[in-house]
Amino acid sequence: MQIVDLGRGRPTADVSRQKAAAILTAAREAFCRWGYRSVTMRQIAEAAQVSTRTLYNRYKDKFSLFEACLEFGSSAFPVLADHPSGDIGSALRIFTVALVKMLSGESSQSLSMLVYREGREFPELMEAAGRNEQEYLVQPLATFLRRHGLAEDDCAQRAKILLSMMMSGWQRRVTFGLPAPGDEELEAHAALVVRLFLEGAASSNER
Repeated sequence: MQIVDLGRGRPTADVSRQKAAAILTAAREAFCRWGYRSVTMRQIAEAAQVSTRTLYNRYKDKFSLFEACLEFGSSAFPVLADHPSGDIGSALRIFTVALVKMLSGESSQSLSMLVYREGREFPELMEAAGRNEQEYLVQPLATFLRRHGLAEDDCAQRAKILLSMMMSGWQRRVTFGLPAPGDEELEAHAALVVRLFLEGAASSNER
């Protein structure tokens, strides 16, 4: 196997980003395959086809690399955008379906199961996953809810509740090892979750 030392030369910004993405993709797969406890930086370097020195130049330890993998994975999170019709419910339903589909991907699901499985022994994994969720899911959703008058001072709390509702079916499948839902089931779940949340939010705002 050829070992590539990314520390030599001065690659262009695009090439550097591509190589960084390749390393993190290989690292995610290595974590999912061997688990956080068992995998070593040497194994990850071999899987990524880079030298161990290069890996340590970029990430000071295994946990820093794991955090970078979570950060890298966040780029796949769907963007919550306003619907062309202006309908809030439609925007939230589209987001819910896209989020569950993304989380149901093999890499995302395996990494989530790793955090659940090894988080008790390595609580820093849970903490890192929580920070990642807060930055890339809770905060954008809270901003959306506030902008549309669905939350005020409690926008972050409402965003967390809504996310829990959105991901409830997926979390149940991860826990019990069930297959991913089909499109029809996903759409029905998203419609129910959004309707219940919007009705509850409207009722709460009236009080």
